[in-house]
Amino acid sequence: MATVDAYLLPGVASELERLRIQAEAWEPEVEIWLDQIGVMPGWRCVDLGCGPMGILGPLSRRVERIGRVVGVDVDASQLEVARRYVHENRLESVDIVEASAFNTTLECGTFDLTHARFMLAPLGHDEDLLREMLALTRPDGVVAIQEPDISSWNCYPVRPAFRRLVSAIQDAFAEGGGDFNAGRRSYNLLRKAGLESVQVRAAAVACGVGHPFRGSVLQMAHWLRKRILEGDILTQPELDEAVGEVERIVDDPDTLVISYITTQAWGRKPKF
Repeated sequence: MATVDAYLLPGVASELERLRIQAEAWEPEVEIWLDQIGVMPGWRCVDLGCGPMGILGPLSRRVERIGRVVGVDVDASQLEVARRYVHENRLESVDIVEASAFNTTLECGTFDLTHARFMLAPLGHDEDLLREMLALTRPDGVVAIQEPDISSWNCYPVRPAFRRLVSAIQDAFAEGGGDFNAGRRSYNLLRKAGLESVQVRAAAVACGVGHPFRGSVLQMAHWLRKRILEGDILTQPELDEAVGEVERIVDDPDTLVISYITTQAWGRKPKF
């Protein structure tokens, strides 16, 4: 099982680019979600495991200059990109902190919103993460998590090679102690953690030709290649054949690609 804070490819340039594409692809859904949560000017928010972008921009725009957003990550390379992103976009309400999302050492009970995205899927350690999130959140504040679910991750017309690659990615996450279907349990995770008024929304992205997220299945298969092969999930010929077929699928203008589901769950910490 992966240790706390273990990451698939920390500091790798292509991984930083994948995280940037991911953040941009999901930002429209994040905007809708934060409006539903009701993030207000003056709020103090923390984005755990923010990577190079996280949801720092949408949070900063809502809290305005009178609020504060703290981005937390343990990987120095990702934090360097995050600081550049904050500077270039003039996000004056954002601070970047190098720390573990599982032990931030930030002041407890001071945040109106504590957020983490795609932390449970690669790492697991549900209880450890939620314990830190609850500790950071003020009474009646919001704990919010986003996690994936592969149910919708497919292409239309359906092609077996696409599903084979998605399945291999799922198994590769499991090899490292993660769960690419972590979104399925997010609702009950928050309820069992004692949060009140737990709500969930789910979103998927339709990726037409030219959409930057259209090739995400290929990107993940490439970055997980070593784990797929060493875990005997697919042989090298099987993996290469599947990748080649999916490359043709992604380039086909008559094919629609649907992303995995992102489950967005949130609830309030009890007042007492």
